[in-house]
Amino acid sequence: MSLSDDIRLKIELQSSGARVPAGLPARMGGAGPADGVTMLIGGLTATVPTAGLYAAASPFSLEPRDGSSWLVRRDRATVREVELASEPRFYRSTTGGGVPFRKLALRHGRDAVGSTVQQGCMYGEDSCAFCAIGETGRSGQAKTTKSPGELAAVSEAAESEGYSHFILTTGTTDASTRGIPLMASCAEAIRERTGMKVHVQFEPPADLRLIEHVSQFSDSAAINIESFDEEVRRVMTPGKAAMGTATYVEAWRRAVSCYGPGQVCCFMIVGLGETRASVLEGARMLVSLGVYPLLLPLRPLRGTRLESWSPPSAKDITSVFESAAAIVAGSGLAASSCSAGCVRCGACSAFTDITG
Repeated sequence: MSLSDDIRLKIELQSSGARVPAGLPARMGGAGPADGVTMLIGGLTATVPTAGLYAAASPFSLEPRDGSSWLVRRDRATVREVELASEPRFYRSTTGGGVPFRKLALRHGRDAVGSTVQQGCMYGEDSCAFCAIGETGRSGQAKTTKSPGELAAVSEAAESEGYSHFILTTGTTDASTRGIPLMASCAEAIRERTGMKVHVQFEPPADLRLIEHVSQFSDSAAINIESFDEEVRRVMTPGKAAMGTATYVEAWRRAVSCYGPGQVCCFMIVGLGETRASVLEGARMLVSLGVYPLLLPLRPLRGTRLESWSPPSAKDITSVFESAAAIVAGSGLAASSCSAGCVRCGACSAFTDITG
Protein backbone atom coordinates (compact mmCIF):
# COMPACT_ATOMS: atom_id res chain seq x y z
CA MET A 1 0.00 0.00 0.00
CA SER A 2 1.48 3.35 -1.07
CA LEU A 3 0.80 6.26 1.28
CA SER A 4 1.08 9.89 0.24
CA ASP A 5 3.70 12.15 1.78
CA ASP A 6 0.93 14.12 3.50
CA ILE A 7 -0.53 11.01 5.14
CA ARG A 8 2.92 9.98 6.31
CA LEU A 9 3.53 13.46 7.74
CA LYS A 10 0.19 13.35 9.56
CA ILE A 11 1.12 10.00 11.12
CA GLU A 12 4.54 11.29 12.17
CA LEU A 13 3.12 14.46 13.71
CA GLN A 14 0.48 12.56 15.63
CA SER A 15 3.09 10.13 16.91
CA SER A 16 5.68 12.76 17.91
CA GLY A 17 3.65 15.89 18.51
CA ALA A 18 5.13 19.28 17.70
CA ARG A 19 6.83 22.07 19.62
CA VAL A 20 5.08 25.42 19.23
CA PRO A 21 5.78 29.05 20.19
CA ALA A 22 4.59 30.13 23.61
CA GLY A 23 1.09 31.52 23.56
CA LEU A 24 -0.27 29.47 20.66
CA PRO A 25 -3.79 28.43 21.78
CA ALA A 26 -4.39 24.70 22.11
CA ARG A 27 -7.40 22.82 23.38
CA MET A 28 -6.70 21.21 26.76
CA GLY A 29 -8.32 18.22 28.44
CA GLY A 30 -11.62 16.62 27.53
CA ALA A 31 -12.27 14.14 24.75
CA GLY A 32 -11.44 14.21 21.07
CA PRO A 33 -8.81 16.61 19.68
CA ALA A 34 -7.36 17.57 23.06
CA ASP A 35 -3.96 18.98 24.03
CA GLY A 36 -3.21 20.17 20.51
CA VAL A 37 -3.98 22.27 17.46
CA THR A 38 -5.94 21.60 14.27
CA MET A 39 -3.78 21.67 11.16
CA LEU A 40 -4.67 21.54 7.47
CA ILE A 41 -2.07 19.58 5.50
CA GLY A 42 -3.13 20.04 1.90
CA GLY A 43 -6.44 18.21 1.66
CA LEU A 44 -5.98 16.46 5.03
CA THR A 45 -7.11 17.64 8.45
CA ALA A 46 -4.99 16.71 11.46
CA THR A 47 -5.14 17.38 15.16
CA VAL A 48 -1.51 17.58 16.24
CA PRO A 49 -0.50 17.17 19.90
CA THR A 50 1.39 20.19 21.25
CA ALA A 51 0.83 20.07 25.00
CA GLY A 52 1.59 16.46 25.92
CA LEU A 53 4.84 15.86 27.80
CA TYR A 54 6.26 13.91 24.84
CA ALA A 55 5.63 16.84 22.46
CA ALA A 56 8.31 18.90 24.22
CA ALA A 57 10.94 16.46 22.92
CA SER A 58 9.52 16.23 19.39
CA PRO A 59 11.87 16.71 16.42
CA PHE A 60 9.01 18.68 14.82
CA SER A 61 8.30 22.34 15.46
CA LEU A 62 5.88 24.90 14.05
CA GLU A 63 7.04 28.32 12.92
CA PRO A 64 4.64 31.11 11.91
CA ARG A 65 4.98 32.27 8.33
CA ASP A 66 2.18 34.56 7.22
CA GLY A 67 -1.41 34.81 8.49
CA SER A 68 -2.67 31.28 9.11
CA SER A 69 0.30 29.73 7.26
CA TRP A 70 2.94 27.91 9.29
CA LEU A 71 6.07 25.95 8.49
CA VAL A 72 6.54 22.44 9.82
CA ARG A 73 10.21 21.92 10.60
CA ARG A 74 12.05 18.75 11.51
CA ASP A 75 15.32 19.48 13.28
CA ARG A 76 15.20 23.01 11.78
CA ALA A 77 14.77 21.76 8.18
CA THR A 78 11.51 22.84 6.56
CA VAL A 79 9.24 19.87 5.79
CA ARG A 80 6.05 21.52 4.57
CA GLU A 81 3.93 24.62 4.71
CA VAL A 82 0.59 24.04 6.48
CA GLU A 83 -2.36 26.06 7.70
CA LEU A 84 -3.68 26.20 11.25
CA ALA A 85 -7.46 26.29 11.52
CA SER A 86 -8.74 29.66 12.64
CA GLU A 87 -10.90 30.11 15.72
CA PRO A 88 -14.63 29.76 14.91
CA ARG A 89 -16.68 32.95 15.10
CA PHE A 90 -19.31 31.21 17.21
CA TYR A 91 -16.81 31.00 20.08
CA ARG A 92 -17.43 34.70 20.66
CA SER A 93 -21.20 34.25 21.21
CA THR A 94 -23.10 33.54 24.42
CA THR A 95 -26.49 32.10 25.32
CA GLY A 96 -29.30 34.28 26.62
CA GLY A 97 -28.17 33.18 30.08
CA GLY A 98 -24.63 34.40 29.45
CA VAL A 99 -22.89 31.05 28.93
CA PRO A 100 -20.11 31.35 26.32
CA PHE A 101 -20.68 29.04 23.37
CA ARG A 102 -17.09 27.82 23.61
CA LYS A 103 -17.96 26.35 27.03
CA LEU A 104 -20.72 24.35 25.37
CA ALA A 105 -19.13 23.04 22.17
CA LEU A 106 -15.86 23.18 20.25
CA ARG A 107 -14.72 22.84 16.66
CA HIS A 108 -13.58 19.35 15.70
CA GLY A 109 -11.44 19.09 12.59
CA ARG A 110 -12.47 21.09 9.55
CA ASP A 111 -16.27 21.25 9.63
CA ALA A 112 -17.53 19.47 12.77
CA VAL A 113 -18.65 20.75 16.15
CA GLY A 114 -18.40 18.54 19.22
CA SER A 115 -19.82 18.63 22.73
CA THR A 116 -19.59 16.38 25.76
CA VAL A 117 -23.16 16.61 27.01
CA GLN A 118 -22.30 15.52 30.53
CA GLN A 119 -18.73 16.17 31.64
CA GLY A 120 -18.43 13.46 34.28
CA CYS A 121 -18.23 9.71 34.76
CA MET A 122 -19.70 7.18 37.18
CA TYR A 123 -16.64 4.93 37.21
CA GLY A 124 -14.45 6.96 39.54
CA GLU A 125 -11.25 5.05 40.27
CA ASP A 126 -12.26 2.50 37.62
CA SER A 127 -12.42 5.14 34.89
CA CYS A 128 -10.43 4.76 31.69
CA ALA A 129 -6.72 5.47 32.11
CA PHE A 130 -6.50 7.66 29.00
CA CYS A 131 -9.62 9.78 29.56
CA ALA A 132 -9.51 13.43 30.67
CA ILE A 133 -13.23 14.07 30.50
CA GLY A 134 -13.34 15.34 34.08
CA GLU A 135 -10.37 17.66 33.72
CA THR A 136 -12.17 20.10 31.45
CA GLY A 137 -15.13 20.46 33.78
CA ARG A 138 -12.95 20.92 36.86
CA SER A 139 -10.85 23.56 35.10
CA GLY A 140 -13.90 25.62 34.21
CA GLN A 141 -13.27 25.34 30.47
CA ALA A 142 -16.64 23.71 29.90
CA LYS A 143 -20.09 23.72 31.43
CA THR A 144 -20.54 20.39 33.20
CA THR A 145 -24.02 19.61 31.83
CA LYS A 146 -25.35 21.10 28.61
CA SER A 147 -29.03 21.55 27.87
CA PRO A 148 -30.79 20.82 24.56
CA GLY A 149 -31.62 24.51 24.13
CA GLU A 150 -28.02 25.56 24.64
CA LEU A 151 -26.66 23.12 22.08
CA ALA A 152 -29.40 24.01 19.63
CA ALA A 153 -28.31 27.65 19.85
CA VAL A 154 -24.68 26.68 19.25
CA SER A 155 -25.63 24.48 16.30
CA GLU A 156 -27.55 27.30 14.64
CA ALA A 157 -24.58 29.66 14.92
CA ALA A 158 -22.13 26.98 13.77
CA GLU A 159 -24.24 26.03 10.76
CA SER A 160 -24.38 29.67 9.63
CA GLU A 161 -20.58 29.58 9.67
CA GLY A 162 -20.38 26.49 7.46
CA TYR A 163 -20.12 23.65 9.99
CA SER A 164 -22.10 20.65 8.83
CA HIS A 165 -22.13 17.92 11.48
CA PHE A 166 -22.40 17.82 15.27
CA ILE A 167 -20.70 15.22 17.48
CA LEU A 168 -22.33 14.45 20.84
CA THR A 169 -20.64 12.34 23.45
CA THR A 170 -21.17 11.92 27.17
CA GLY A 171 -19.60 10.63 30.31
CA THR A 172 -21.32 7.51 31.60
CA THR A 173 -23.80 8.81 34.18
CA ASP A 174 -25.51 5.57 35.18
CA ALA A 175 -25.31 1.87 34.47
CA SER A 176 -28.77 1.65 32.99
CA THR A 177 -29.24 4.44 30.42
CA ARG A 178 -25.55 5.42 29.95
CA GLY A 179 -26.65 9.05 29.59
CA ILE A 180 -28.50 8.40 26.33
CA PRO A 181 -31.81 10.17 27.17
CA LEU A 182 -30.24 13.63 27.61
CA MET A 183 -28.05 13.12 24.56
CA ALA A 184 -31.10 12.14 22.53
CA SER A 185 -32.89 15.30 23.66
CA CYS A 186 -29.88 17.39 22.61
CA ALA A 187 -29.73 15.65 19.23
CA GLU A 188 -33.44 16.24 18.71
CA ALA A 189 -33.06 19.95 19.54
CA ILE A 190 -30.17 20.32 17.07
CA ARG A 191 -32.17 18.55 14.37
CA GLU A 192 -35.18 20.81 14.97
CA ARG A 193 -33.08 23.98 14.71
CA THR A 194 -30.70 23.09 11.87
CA GLY A 195 -29.97 20.78 8.97
CA MET A 196 -26.75 19.55 10.56
CA LYS A 197 -26.04 15.83 10.66
CA VAL A 198 -25.73 14.49 14.21
CA HIS A 199 -23.40 11.80 15.53
CA VAL A 200 -23.77 10.28 19.03
CA GLN A 201 -21.42 8.23 21.21
CA PHE A 202 -22.47 6.05 24.13
CA GLU A 203 -21.83 2.82 25.99
CA PRO A 204 -24.16 -0.18 25.60
CA PRO A 205 -27.34 0.57 27.59
CA ALA A 206 -29.16 -2.06 29.63
CA ASP A 207 -32.23 -1.60 27.44
CA LEU A 208 -31.18 -1.72 23.79
CA ARG A 209 -34.37 0.07 22.81
CA LEU A 210 -32.59 3.25 23.89
CA ILE A 211 -30.38 2.83 20.82
CA GLU A 212 -33.49 2.80 18.64
CA HIS A 213 -34.74 5.92 20.45
CA VAL A 214 -31.60 8.00 19.94
CA SER A 215 -31.30 6.82 16.34
CA GLN A 216 -34.51 8.72 15.56
CA PHE A 217 -32.62 11.99 16.10
CA SER A 218 -29.12 11.12 14.85
CA ASP A 219 -27.38 9.94 11.70
CA SER A 220 -24.49 7.83 12.99
CA ALA A 221 -23.16 6.43 16.25
CA ALA A 222 -20.05 5.20 18.03
CA ILE A 223 -19.96 2.46 20.65
CA ASN A 224 -16.32 2.27 21.70
CA ILE A 225 -14.56 -0.71 23.27
CA GLU A 226 -11.05 0.83 22.77
CA SER A 227 -9.23 -2.52 22.85
CA PHE A 228 -9.87 -6.18 22.03
CA ASP A 229 -6.95 -7.28 24.20
CA GLU A 230 -8.71 -8.46 27.35
CA GLU A 231 -5.76 -7.83 29.67
CA VAL A 232 -5.41 -4.29 28.34
CA ARG A 233 -9.13 -3.74 28.86
CA ARG A 234 -8.94 -4.88 32.48
CA VAL A 235 -6.05 -2.50 33.19
CA MET A 236 -6.93 0.49 31.03
CA THR A 237 -10.74 0.47 31.06
CA PRO A 238 -11.69 -1.45 34.23
CA GLY A 239 -15.17 0.01 34.56
CA LYS A 240 -16.12 -0.66 30.97
CA ALA A 241 -14.34 -4.03 30.86
CA ALA A 242 -16.74 -5.42 33.45
CA MET A 243 -19.47 -5.51 30.79
CA GLY A 244 -17.69 -8.06 28.59
CA THR A 245 -17.31 -8.08 24.83
CA ALA A 246 -20.59 -9.93 24.27
CA THR A 247 -22.51 -6.93 25.60
CA TYR A 248 -20.81 -4.72 23.01
CA VAL A 249 -21.57 -7.18 20.21
CA GLU A 250 -25.28 -7.03 21.04
CA ALA A 251 -25.19 -3.23 21.07
CA TRP A 252 -23.26 -3.05 17.78
CA ARG A 253 -25.78 -5.37 16.12
CA ARG A 254 -28.71 -3.29 17.31
CA ALA A 255 -27.03 -0.04 16.30
CA VAL A 256 -26.25 -1.30 12.79
CA SER A 257 -29.87 -2.40 12.43
CA CYS A 258 -30.90 1.18 13.26
CA TYR A 259 -28.27 3.24 11.43
CA GLY A 260 -27.13 0.89 8.69
CA PRO A 261 -23.72 -0.65 7.86
CA GLY A 262 -20.85 1.82 7.97
CA GLN A 263 -22.81 4.36 10.04
CA VAL A 264 -21.68 2.81 13.32
CA CYS A 265 -18.05 2.92 14.39
CA CYS A 266 -15.92 1.67 17.26
CA PHE A 267 -12.76 3.38 18.51
CA MET A 268 -9.71 1.14 18.82
CA ILE A 269 -6.79 2.88 20.54
CA VAL A 270 -3.38 1.72 19.37
CA GLY A 271 -0.58 2.04 21.91
CA LEU A 272 -2.13 0.79 25.16
CA GLY A 273 0.06 -2.33 25.26
CA GLU A 274 -2.23 -4.49 23.14
CA THR A 275 -1.04 -7.19 20.80
CA ARG A 276 -1.06 -6.52 17.08
CA ALA A 277 -3.12 -9.68 16.60
CA SER A 278 -5.86 -8.36 18.89
CA VAL A 279 -6.16 -5.18 16.82
CA LEU A 280 -6.57 -7.07 13.57
CA GLU A 281 -8.91 -9.67 15.07
CA GLY A 282 -11.02 -6.84 16.47
CA ALA A 283 -11.13 -5.12 13.10
CA ARG A 284 -12.29 -8.34 11.44
CA MET A 285 -15.04 -8.82 14.02
CA LEU A 286 -16.27 -5.26 13.64
CA VAL A 287 -16.44 -5.21 9.85
CA SER A 288 -18.28 -8.56 9.91
CA LEU A 289 -20.98 -6.73 11.90
CA GLY A 290 -21.02 -3.70 9.60
CA VAL A 291 -19.13 -1.56 12.13
CA TYR A 292 -16.26 0.68 10.98
CA PRO A 293 -13.15 0.11 13.15
CA LEU A 294 -11.69 3.55 13.82
CA LEU A 295 -8.03 3.00 14.77
CA LEU A 296 -6.60 5.91 16.74
CA PRO A 297 -3.05 6.43 17.99
CA LEU A 298 -2.89 6.82 21.76
CA ARG A 299 -2.80 10.48 22.76
CA PRO A 300 -1.55 10.70 26.37
CA LEU A 301 -3.32 13.65 27.99
CA ARG A 302 -2.24 15.67 30.98
CA GLY A 303 -4.18 14.87 34.12
CA THR A 304 -4.61 11.20 33.20
CA ARG A 305 -2.81 8.08 34.40
CA LEU A 306 -1.03 7.90 31.04
CA GLU A 307 0.23 11.49 30.88
CA SER A 308 3.87 10.35 31.02
CA TRP A 309 3.40 7.85 28.18
CA SER A 310 4.17 8.47 24.51
CA PRO A 311 2.15 7.49 21.42
CA PRO A 312 3.36 4.50 19.39
CA SER A 313 6.05 5.21 16.82
CA ALA A 314 5.11 6.31 13.33
CA LYS A 315 6.59 3.08 11.97
CA ASP A 316 4.45 0.89 14.22
CA ILE A 317 1.30 2.93 13.60
CA THR A 318 1.80 2.84 9.84
CA SER A 319 2.23 -0.92 9.85
CA VAL A 320 -0.93 -1.68 11.84
CA PHE A 321 -2.93 0.97 9.95
CA GLU A 322 -2.03 -0.60 6.60
CA SER A 323 -2.96 -4.11 7.74
CA ALA A 324 -6.26 -3.01 9.28
CA ALA A 325 -7.06 -0.83 6.24
CA ALA A 326 -6.82 -3.92 4.03
CA ILE A 327 -9.44 -5.58 6.24
CA VAL A 328 -11.74 -2.57 5.92
CA ALA A 329 -11.25 -2.42 2.15
CA GLY A 330 -12.18 -6.07 1.83
CA SER A 331 -15.41 -5.47 3.73
CA GLY A 332 -16.65 -2.71 1.44
CA LEU A 333 -16.83 -0.18 4.28
CA ALA A 334 -15.22 3.24 3.74
CA ALA A 335 -14.66 6.31 5.87
CA SER A 336 -16.09 8.54 3.14
CA SER A 337 -19.46 6.78 3.42
CA CYS A 338 -20.05 7.79 7.03
CA SER A 339 -22.53 10.66 7.24
CA ALA A 340 -21.40 12.31 10.48
CA GLY A 341 -18.99 12.09 13.37
CA CYS A 342 -15.38 11.15 14.01
CA VAL A 343 -15.02 8.89 10.97
CA ARG A 344 -16.26 11.62 8.65
CA CYS A 345 -14.09 14.23 10.43
CA GLY A 346 -10.94 12.10 10.37
CA ALA A 347 -8.76 14.70 12.08
CA CYS A 348 -7.55 12.54 14.97
CA SER A 349 -6.27 9.63 12.90
CA ALA A 350 -4.75 9.04 9.48
CA PHE A 351 -6.57 5.71 9.38
CA THR A 352 -9.60 7.41 7.81
CA ASP A 353 -7.36 8.93 5.10
CA ILE A 354 -5.95 5.49 4.29
CA THR A 355 -9.35 3.78 4.12
CA GLY A 356 -10.77 6.50 1.87
